[in-house]
Amino acid sequence: MILSELGPFVFDSENDLIYSKKFNNIISSNILISNGDYSEILDISDKLRRYDSVFSNDTGLISYLRNNGINVYLMPSEKILEISKHKLRYLIRAGFAENEYDAHLQLRQFALDFSSSKVRRISEKLDLHISQSINALDELDKIINVIGARLREWYGLHFPELDYLIQNIFTYAEIVKLAGNRNNIDLNMLENLGIESKRAEMILVAVQRSKGGDILEENLSIIKKLANEVIMQTELRKILAHQIEEMMEKIAPNIKELLTATVGARLMAKAGSLQKLSVMPASTIQIIGAEKALFRSLKTGAPPPKHGILFQHPILHSAPKWQRGKMARAIASKVAIAGRIDLFRNGEKDLHISEQLNKRIAEIQEKYKEPRLEQKPYRKEMKINYNRNPKNRFHKFNKKNLKKIKFSKRNKY
Repeated sequence: MILSELGPFVFDSENDLIYSKKFNNIISSNILISNGDYSEILDISDKLRRYDSVFSNDTGLISYLRNNGINVYLMPSEKILEISKHKLRYLIRAGFAENEYDAHLQLRQFALDFSSSKVRRISEKLDLHISQSINALDELDKIINVIGARLREWYGLHFPELDYLIQNIFTYAEIVKLAGNRNNIDLNMLENLGIESKRAEMILVAVQRSKGGDILEENLSIIKKLANEVIMQTELRKILAHQIEEMMEKIAPNIKELLTATVGARLMAKAGSLQKLSVMPASTIQIIGAEKALFRSLKTGAPPPKHGILFQHPILHSAPKWQRGKMARAIASKVAIAGRIDLFRNGEKDLHISEQLNKRIAEIQEKYKEPRLEQKPYRKEMKINYNRNPKNRFHKFNKKNLKKIKFSKRNKY
């Protein structure tokens, strides 16, 4: 029995065709078969029961037929090579094509359609959209910081005291957009923006005592546009952050529970996908994002990095330095397990992992309250020997090296 791209067909011991079935929808049938679903060829099992032994070229089909009580074995490698070499002839004998040219065209069209469907299915995966969303979020942060810094510096020429009183760039941009000139700032406007009464009074006092200069309406209109841009980008960032929270809850709830949504999404984006992250060992997950420090360590002998993107984890970020390595190792080991659960259980949440991690972090915090007094260095610094070979023409000759050099007759003097 041979399972081809166009459909299955069976030859008996005398090499006569006894069964063939061409798929109605070749692409969908091959997708089902690649997923282990052989429902389209159920009728073939009844016809094979009368034979003592059956040989097939597909391992998945072999296990399926064995479950139905048929003695099926894998074809010898020589026979499989022969079938693959003369596949066009077999397709013609099975009645799937009229001639070799027709069989070649059908296989070519199948390859194009199947690859397109595979690309489409991969592109629809949510983890790839999560990677794009978190990358867009990081880029928005850079844009907001750059435009916000320019806004503060430019508007500071007119009202420099506001830069010290308002730290949040979104609130700062709203004040600039609504008021424009500093003389238009009033208590009612500040309270509507959610600013505390004491801070609002300080801003009003600063307006009266401001040392900033006057500003032209042309420049003020451009500054308002910059402030409006900061507000728009900040609102877009909130939408992206909310979307990442929802998608992480669907596709990777266990990773989100351990790392928060943004850190887990950055880890997945750096790894490539959820599937790639799930097959990584914990030691690799621990240093994702610290590749430069790792290769510098391998090259110079410096201490290796303790963590990469995992440093953004709230617990790890706030922990003392001497506890971070142990905590990062514990978090990475649990993330490796959580990634496998999210991948193979289709987003089923398991709270047992987060409980174990919290217990391990509590043990580390209790056991290593104080740093060790004496810590041995990881490795001695590698001493790079810059002495060149005596035969090198750039080498500075001395008496010891002259004895080692063997002069030829041609270059004796």
